[in-house]
Amino acid sequence: QSIEVEGKIENILKAKGFSDCMVYYDENKVDVILKEDNLQEEQVTQIRDVILDETKVAVEDIAIIPIQ
Repeated sequence: QSIEVEGKIENILKAKGFSDCMVYYDENKVDVILKEDNLQEEQVTQIRDVILDETKVAVEDIAIIPIQ
């Protein structure tokens, strides 16, 4: 089930313009790794909203990790 959720979140994020991303999900935590240089606060909010819509993970258990 977590693989399905990961894939769904990745697809939604890619549709929103985050072309290079990976999602790791378990019941207690979500990690999103993005190839983004300058992640804006509105983008972080967009990513969190997608995760909160698709999972029951608390906002404090969401990690958004930009890499170059």
